[in-house]
Amino acid sequence: MQRFWGVVAVLLAFVAGAKADQVPGAVIDHQPAPTKEYIGSPSILIAPNGNYIASHDLFGPGSTENESAESKIFVSEDRGKTWKQTATLSDQFWSNLFTDGKLIYLMGTAAQYGHIVIRTSADNGQSWSEAHYLTSDTGYHTAPVPVVVTKGKIYRAFEHHPTGPWGFFQAFVMWANVGSDLTKPSSWSFSNRVSFPADAEGNTWLEGNAVIAPDGSVLDVLRVDNLQRAAMLKLTGTTLALDRFVDFPGGATKFTIRFDPVSKLYWALSNPALPGYALSVGSPSGVRNTLVISSSPDLVRWTPRSIVLHHPDSSFHAFQYVDWQFDGSDIVVASRTAFDDDTGGANSFHNANYLTFHRIHAFRKLGVASLKGSPFTAAEVDSPSQIARWSSLTQSKAAMRDDGIYSQPVGLYGNHTTTITTRTKTGEAEEHKQWSDIFVVLSGEASLVSGGHLAGARTVAPGEMRGSSVVDGTTQQLKAGSVVHIDPNIPHQLILASGASFTYFVVKVKQPLRQ
Repeated sequence: MQRFWGVVAVLLAFVAGAKADQVPGAVIDHQPAPTKEYIGSPSILIAPNGNYIASHDLFGPGSTENESAESKIFVSEDRGKTWKQTATLSDQFWSNLFTDGKLIYLMGTAAQYGHIVIRTSADNGQSWSEAHYLTSDTGYHTAPVPVVVTKGKIYRAFEHHPTGPWGFFQAFVMWANVGSDLTKPSSWSFSNRVSFPADAEGNTWLEGNAVIAPDGSVLDVLRVDNLQRAAMLKLTGTTLALDRFVDFPGGATKFTIRFDPVSKLYWALSNPALPGYALSVGSPSGVRNTLVISSSPDLVRWTPRSIVLHHPDSSFHAFQYVDWQFDGSDIVVASRTAFDDDTGGANSFHNANYLTFHRIHAFRKLGVASLKGSPFTAAEVDSPSQIARWSSLTQSKAAMRDDGIYSQPVGLYGNHTTTITTRTKTGEAEEHKQWSDIFVVLSGEASLVSGGHLAGARTVAPGEMRGSSVVDGTTQQLKAGSVVHIDPNIPHQLILASGASFTYFVVKVKQPLRQ
């Protein structure tokens, strides 16, 4: 694996060990980690009078996120150079700012998985109405994501999360007529709720963006946990349904997509997990130390245009959950930033201690981001707890799949890859022409049949053969702790008893092709 660096940095370059006075951008707010309250859900808006308005909420064990969450409002009268707080709002969480040209709205939930809530400001963010609750039930989830207007309606994406373990988000879209009273529940309509497909790669989807597609349809574009992909759900009438999954730089973490009518491109700010970090392949949502701007003509083909912010450490530094707006030829950005301060820095990359403001100058003139590699300078180590989490994930996903197999990528390297795989059923026999397989059994038992030849052999990809079974092979029993090495051109098949589950760490090493 190689560590990637951007050649072009739009704003700043950083060095490890930076102090509080070197925090990138303009500091809007600072919440020291010892308070056990962390900055979340940044949003930014250009008010009708030209002022900038920013907001964030507070989460963490010192906060009131589970009962009556708090959000703070800030205003800048000098285009983001300095900021002053104008309000602290209760019952406001995971919220975004938007305007209809007259009123300013703040829309989110009342608390973690609370009611959907909205409130208004008629004086450019100086004062705010009481909270208006748009749902009588609870369980709602969102982030600072865009609203879009088309054909006389305003659309916003949300998720609902049933009671139980984290991860079972149900995506939906809500809409209201332009000009209606958005603070009234009766003004809003809702699509059906869509669950993440059990047989799809990834864990779940969340934090969807309402986006108008090139054909004029309304899409809900969501991050996919825990892959660098995005899910596109399409609204037809009042019915929301999965359209496709697409590769997306930074798709494992929250992103914001907006359409620019000048360039006729979609633009996004996101956190691609650059190769060179322990979690970049297996858990890319845990790598948020790089902020990248990308563009797309069609929401499917994405081109990274430049690295906006980067810090070499990914454990305690992040530029995440950014919200942004077009401002003439520039883009203005609010970031949930984890960075050094005089109290010991951020609690973690996730638990940010700053809300920061940034400006991307002349974004339409950006080229294509050029990335180059440099070799590792230290060992990459995946902790036992991380291996256990990945193992548990593969076991639950394999149990839901018809073919009874699920593989979690862990690492991509120069000539080899690592994965964790669980099987709950006997699969096809395999033979690889150019790959050696190394298995380390983590749990369960299976019989390995190897050698001989494939029955009903067929080519499924260049150098890859499959068959119904291995004929005249040798059978060996595998259990936790067993280590297996299989050279290229050796047929092999794992045989599982009914109801069994078998989890193993796999290293695949590419070998020179034998003639």
